[in-house]
Amino acid sequence: MKIELQYRGQKFNIYAIINDDGRCPSIDFLEQVKQNDPASHKSLVNLYTRHADHGPIKNIRKSRLLRGNLLEFKSRQGDRILYFYLPAGKTILTNGFHKGVPAETEYRKAERMREQFLREGENV
Repeated sequence: MKIELQYRGQKFNIYAIINDDGRCPSIDFLEQVKQNDPASHKSLVNLYTRHADHGPIKNIRKSRLLRGNLLEFKSRQGDRILYFYLPAGKTILTNGFHKGVPAETEYRKAERMREQFLREGENV
């Protein structure tokens, strides 16, 4: 498991987890949203770039702590991207999901990805 830089901001750098099979769940999700709901895609990208450039978003309707070390960016349309922090100003995107999908399943998936990434160490 490794991470790949997606956006370099003034406060944080945004990375996405790449699984051992080469897939990137968060970027795959964003590409799907871009095709099916461009407004939601734009909203999510604007959220994480604003976060990277200006620091954590304080509006809990747009970004919030879910539990433990897991947070989310949320579009107005209800799509979500899950993430966590690493030292040195790194924000790590794990996966995303649409409104109506069982959130608990996606939270557990993100937590497993985070745990595996931290166990294996950081490969950029």
